[in-house]
Amino acid sequence: MPRKIAVKPRKRPRQARSRETEAVILQAAARVLAEQGPAAFNTNRVAERAGVSVGSLYQYYPNKAALLFRLHELESADTGALIERILGDARRPPRKRLYAAVRGFFATEAAEAPLRRALALADVHFRASPEFAAIERGAVEQIRLFLCEAQPERSGRREFDARFVATVLSGVAESITSQGIEGRALARWADACSAMLCAHLGLA
Repeated sequence: MPRKIAVKPRKRPRQARSRETEAVILQAAARVLAEQGPAAFNTNRVAERAGVSVGSLYQYYPNKAALLFRLHELESADTGALIERILGDARRPPRKRLYAAVRGFFATEAAEAPLRRALALADVHFRASPEFAAIERGAVEQIRLFLCEAQPERSGRREFDARFVATVLSGVAESITSQGIEGRALARWADACSAMLCAHLGLA
């Protein structure tokens, strides 16, 4: 079982200069992780790539786990905002929203495939944290709320259905993006996945 480790940043910068420094560190961390993988990832390499001292990096992040988690948090937030916007558009039928959300999710996974794959391998460093669990719960809750609106009659299955959708999407997206599938082929996979989910959920 992975040991628990602190993933909270030491501070969140308020001044413009501090925010710029943190942004440079995070950009460097993403490049090091995507290019060299989690085995080679450490704070010394990130600081060197960012052009700052390790001491400066530690002013923001106490360890590499906190730095890795922040990258995961940012990636999750971007994807979550996209999915929330699509699923929350009540002007469109639920089935069309699901198709659009799955396409959007697969596209974001493909666009950042090297970084996403590296983060998936590196999550052993932060998976045991309550912060990681909160992100996972948030993703499932997003889907559950959509299902509550789309299928008020299936109240007894919402939790299972939400977890099923989240598990299927993450697993399929990780598999196909690792193969370098993109473009029309990626959209075809997304639509096939949507059709399967709609059949399971009973979305006409």
